[in-house]
Amino acid sequence: MGVIRRQSLKHVFVSLVGMVIGAFSTFLIYPHVREGYGLVQIMIQIGLLGLPLMSLGANTVAIRFFPKFQDKSLGHNGFLPVLLSLCILGFSLTGILAYVFWEPYMEQVAARAPLIREYLWMAFPMAFFYVVSTILFAYAANFKRIVVPSILLDFSQKLVLPILMVALWQGWIPLKLALWGMVIHSCCVTIGMILYLRWLGEWHWKPNFKFLTPALQKEMAAYIGFWTLGGFALLLATKSDIFMVGSMSATKAAGTFAIVATLAALIELPIKSLYSASVSSVARHLADHNYAELGKLYKSVSINLLVAGLLLFCGLWINIESLFHFFPASEVTEMSAAVWVFFFIGLAKLAEMSTGLNNYMIYYSPHYLYSLISLVLSAALTIVLNITLIPIYGITGAAISILCSVCFYNSFGVWFVWYKFGLFPFSKNTILAIGMAVLSFALARLIPFCNFDLLDILIRGGAFALLFAFLVIYFNVSPDLTELWLLVRQKLKRR
Repeated sequence: MGVIRRQSLKHVFVSLVGMVIGAFSTFLIYPHVREGYGLVQIMIQIGLLGLPLMSLGANTVAIRFFPKFQDKSLGHNGFLPVLLSLCILGFSLTGILAYVFWEPYMEQVAARAPLIREYLWMAFPMAFFYVVSTILFAYAANFKRIVVPSILLDFSQKLVLPILMVALWQGWIPLKLALWGMVIHSCCVTIGMILYLRWLGEWHWKPNFKFLTPALQKEMAAYIGFWTLGGFALLLATKSDIFMVGSMSATKAAGTFAIVATLAALIELPIKSLYSASVSSVARHLADHNYAELGKLYKSVSINLLVAGLLLFCGLWINIESLFHFFPASEVTEMSAAVWVFFFIGLAKLAEMSTGLNNYMIYYSPHYLYSLISLVLSAALTIVLNITLIPIYGITGAAISILCSVCFYNSFGVWFVWYKFGLFPFSKNTILAIGMAVLSFALARLIPFCNFDLLDILIRGGAFALLFAFLVIYFNVSPDLTELWLLVRQKLKRR
């Protein structure tokens, strides 16, 4: 866990800075431009939902097959050209599908969301660059390098997007120019990724066709076929919310949903750090059949993420009324109506975090095809629930559908990993962590409001965080977090 911990901590620091910028933007900028922000989020989600199709699963192939190709002296046997070739082919096929279904879709959304009809075409160049960057991010993760790629792919967007939205809000630029700004940003991110890999000495462009034996081609083709369909189903099940809200309701409603979902996304802040730094180890342990180490990593990541998720979810929920008062006065009433969106999405994030690496363990194992059933069922469940609940409950219905789909999918993952590998993410510490969070929340909730929002957040949130953290460390619920606390305390004593 040494390299993983170092990269994770650096990544968390970058994420924390991005979180501050994102929180500032979410509360003070985006509510003023909900329609424009909603359109941008719909466009970004096109690339997210289309990632498996546009890349033909290259973002997961980058992790799953790297141990087979790895040999720096031979340029990793042309692995990078293979990944980017998959992307070009996938994007071409996606373009054909988009052309076929473009007009029927536009006829359905034109009346409710005319901005989608006018500007959605710009999502495709933006999606192409973001997809390529995502593949390069996954490729860099094989070398335990996630900090700089994260700055380029995630952090930079948290800087550029609010700047463009401020310019749109103040009337300095029109909507179309703001959208072009996002396209240009996506191109710059890709260029930055390429330059970084060259700096690392890992930009190997020479293909090695001899290494692609018929047996390896067959194995890769089966995996690509699975991930193209299964990955699309997974994203449809868990990430189609904004797109469906925008398509079935209005662009402004998509903006409201995206703002509250961004607030709820703070709960999964530790996910990217631990997942990005751990997935290559998962692939390696599976390739080596080292299930003892895999089991340790599985439990470690699960309890660490659960503790972090409980801290963030309960800390935010205990202050939700005060937090929503930070929205502009003209938007508070309408935004506050979306409070239950935060609750249900937050629970979904918590459910996903508590199960740890279960789904990655399936994806990178020889049994990955078995998860296709749950992926397809989850996607179907999401679509059915969205179609049923959005007309009744609006954006809250979309949040409920996310929770149901995430719980169903991750429950299957936990069962399957236990059935095939005999590994289970939960222990008595799982129950202890949940019980401690509930106790800390209940006690902190007893603190009366002082009618000053910032002070309420500091007192109630601080009381919950301190009590929960004390209990977790005192009872050694997470050995990694206890070790980290002891390390920090030793350094503080030396000063």
